[in-house]
Amino acid sequence: MVECIYYFVTEVLSGTGSGMLTGKALTILAISITALFGFITIQYLHLPETAFNVSFAQRCERPPGYILMILDDNGFNDSIHKGQPTIQFQRNDAVNILVCNLDPVQSHGFGVDHYFAAGVTLRPGEAYKVSFVARDPGSFTMYCNVFCTVHTFMKGRLVVN
Repeated sequence: MVECIYYFVTEVLSGTGSGMLTGKALTILAISITALFGFITIQYLHLPETAFNVSFAQRCERPPGYILMILDDNGFNDSIHKGQPTIQFQRNDAVNILVCNLDPVQSHGFGVDHYFAAGVTLRPGEAYKVSFVARDPGSFTMYCNVFCTVHTFMKGRLVVN
């Protein structure tokens, strides 16, 4: 693709070339466009069919039916000292997680592979409720999507049986 763009800029747009795309350039351009759309399509097809709901929480007090996930300078739920947290659900369960950033200085993030890959960024003191239905079984990584000083400890597992 880089070769095609380079050719297009140097030869066609600059006027130094014949002004027309050659067969080679057309082939490279067609392959590049096909690869790009193929990549986008594959990414789209790998997205789950689940919907998620994210809402701002007024405080970090666990409501009934929610898992509490604390983000701070000790990782996810003190993962620096206790290891990565694992939460388990059954297929088709409603997953409700209250995510709280108790770090007074840094922003942190929270995402879940397959279910909530977009994630959410929490500034110091913020809390969010994340909800979705665990439709697909497997083991999925929970992670921080904001680089921080304890980033390597900001991981956990969501297991759906």
